[in-house]
Amino acid sequence: MRRTLAMTVVFLLFSSAAYAGEEARLASGEILVETQDVAGSDIPRVIVKGVIAAPVERVWHEVSNCERYPGTMPNIESAREIERRGDTVVCEVVVSLPFPLSNLTSRTRATHVEGPDRWTRTWTMIEGDWDYKVNDGSWVLTHFQGDSSRTLAVYTIHAEPNTRVPQRLRNRAQRSSMPGAIEALRDALE
Repeated sequence: MRRTLAMTVVFLLFSSAAYAGEEARLASGEILVETQDVAGSDIPRVIVKGVIAAPVERVWHEVSNCERYPGTMPNIESAREIERRGDTVVCEVVVSLPFPLSNLTSRTRATHVEGPDRWTRTWTMIEGDWDYKVNDGSWVLTHFQGDSSRTLAVYTIHAEPNTRVPQRLRNRAQRSSMPGAIEALRDALE
């Protein structure tokens, strides 16, 4: 019993220190990228976190309007809103890929939830061209450390093309292009 309690306390202390370290890294402007395995998929889920020096409402205006994506999201060739009913939005997005890969087109259905403490856009693919298996993800926006002039943006994506993408290209894309989602929003808003 004592050993279990001691191990629990050590785990909580370690988790708390890791969270404080992450907060400090985010506060300094670092963009954090991590991956999570997805059952039944060779492609991991990618989670990107960063702080944007703008109020949540301004950041929300960019991420909740898919027609703005070509100017605020990397590798988006075109995007258009197909339908909006209440908090549900259907968008068609074309992602530009490097030669020799072909561009990826998908339609997604997103659910929007606005504030007051948390703004979320969660989507799933409803149809895609022959190159897509999966395109699911989310944006979660909150005030960073209680500061209403700064936004913690968490972008999560699990996009799996039918096309085989070499592991080295996937790794490079995760390291180099995924932070671009936060960088582009910073450029557009700061």
